[in-house]
Amino acid sequence: MAIINPPPAVDLNYYRRAYLELNDFPNEVLQEHCKRFAVKQGHSTCPYDHSKYLKVLLQKAIDDNGLKALEISPWDNPFLRGANVKYFGMEDAAALRKSAVEAGRCNNNVPNKIHFVSPTGDFGVVNETFDIVFSSHVIEHCPDLIEHLRNVGKILNAGGVYVLIVPDKRYCFDYYHSESTITEVIDAFANERKIPRLADVINQGYTCTHNNAMLHWLGYHGERFGYRKTQLAPDLKVEIMGEYFQDDGEGVDIQEFTHLVKRYSEALAQGKYISTHNWRFTPDSFGYIVNMLNKLELIRLPLFRLCHTLWGQQEFVAMLEKV
Repeated sequence: MAIINPPPAVDLNYYRRAYLELNDFPNEVLQEHCKRFAVKQGHSTCPYDHSKYLKVLLQKAIDDNGLKALEISPWDNPFLRGANVKYFGMEDAAALRKSAVEAGRCNNNVPNKIHFVSPTGDFGVVNETFDIVFSSHVIEHCPDLIEHLRNVGKILNAGGVYVLIVPDKRYCFDYYHSESTITEVIDAFANERKIPRLADVINQGYTCTHNNAMLHWLGYHGERFGYRKTQLAPDLKVEIMGEYFQDDGEGVDIQEFTHLVKRYSEALAQGKYISTHNWRFTPDSFGYIVNMLNKLELIRLPLFRLCHTLWGQQEFVAMLEKV
């Protein structure tokens, strides 16, 4: 049994309270309404499909029950805090504060200490176990998805939960990129992939569309091959060995493109980490991949909860349980 016990991802009583016009519907009708409209229209079906309520739920579980939690890559905006929360990252606190300033972000919220630091993202430096592991917009950056989930499983106590906030490719700059498949995930594991494919680096650096979730919900995705006519969002950049590569909004700069490929080759030779999206999910595809990996006994972290993406948002919540 999972250490935390949130309501189901489709909580009919909550759904009734959230949408009063549905208040008199019997359960069977309400269930059908959820199936037909909630996912498509981005309706909330449980309190924690909102990240702010998820934070309250997790923080309360940690504080009230003395649970140990680890947050992965908090950077300048940790989701969890308190004496029972520790942090894992690729840089220490001083380096994170510096990178936050360089990225034009506020560094006041960077944790005072990153307890486990590995420049390569190696979980071998984590010498404790936890009841909750949390990550936000992290898993899509892991070159080897299976290895990441296995490593998280190793540091979770029995019944422990891995809570993830994951970007939905339909509502972010990955809109025109294909969903990741189970075959790609297994291939990355079989080849012990340590850094992204060049294709993924180019996808994020040069073939993205805009990153405005609301515009995507409204159906404005940018032209399929015309996305460089407007300036891309500032977060659409790829970091390779200390350099940042970003589309300038005016079309591909051949010289910079060539330099990107060169730096990628150097990073590949040295096994250096590159920050870019390796995976692109929807809630359905993420659930399918996790379920398949468990059936294939490649991981032992079955899906515990899976929420859909809310209207105007670009991320969804998933919870995996250590068994």
